[in-house]
Amino acid sequence: MAMLSLNNIEVIYSDVILVIKGVSLEVAPGSIISLLGANGAGKSTTLKAISGLLRTELGEVTDGSIEFEGRRIDRKSPQYIVGQGITQVLEGRRLFSHLSVEENFRASAYTGGRGMLKRDLNLVYGYFPVLKRLIHQKAGYLSGGEQQMVVIGSAMMAHPKIMLLDEPSLGLAPLLVKEIFNIVRRINSEEKTALLLVEQNAKAALGIAEYGYIMENGRIVLDGPAEKLRDNEDVKEFYLGLSEIGSRKSYREVKHYRRRKRWLS
Repeated sequence: MAMLSLNNIEVIYSDVILVIKGVSLEVAPGSIISLLGANGAGKSTTLKAISGLLRTELGEVTDGSIEFEGRRIDRKSPQYIVGQGITQVLEGRRLFSHLSVEENFRASAYTGGRGMLKRDLNLVYGYFPVLKRLIHQKAGYLSGGEQQMVVIGSAMMAHPKIMLLDEPSLGLAPLLVKEIFNIVRRINSEEKTALLLVEQNAKAALGIAEYGYIMENGRIVLDGPAEKLRDNEDVKEFYLGLSEIGSRKSYREVKHYRRRKRWLS
């Protein structure tokens, strides 16, 4: 049974701009689900529709519904949604740059008393041991990878049932991407936190996800088990950059993909 379900939702900005068109997807308890697509496909908007942050950007779910643990949440405030156990890690490593690493964690802490705060800090430092050596460092002076660790660790402080991760690999070197994704997989496995992962890096996302959805122009155009998506020729060619014989495709060769779209035929 799904813990989170989007049921044919439509999202409009400023009462006129249709961004999401009939999107449906599900996240089961303890699962990792990936939402893939190019820039402008509507992935981040989908996450903001779930977390309630659309309200801060003049966006609105105008059709369909979003349900979490059997309760409708698309008309609720971001504060209510966080309280229910949904935490979003925003694209671009949004953190309190003027605060130290530990102050960032404390600002995000679940209100459970000092004993729980200490336990939660130890938990986060267990996943991100490099941050234990940087607890007094201003977050704005950290490297991109370290900042990504801080924002994920801050999300963990709220004890989420589901974490919405928006482009965690953005701007990171391949070795750091691998490290971040390994940590994300551990958090899912050890803390039983479900993850909805928005990514352009299809190879990394499908490497840890159980199921994936591919989004284009505000619609889901393909979905299925991650293994099947990795083997799908369209996905390999247009999202993994590989042709049928495994050679890397040039931009010139894949420009025509918008005209093909075998999955829409």
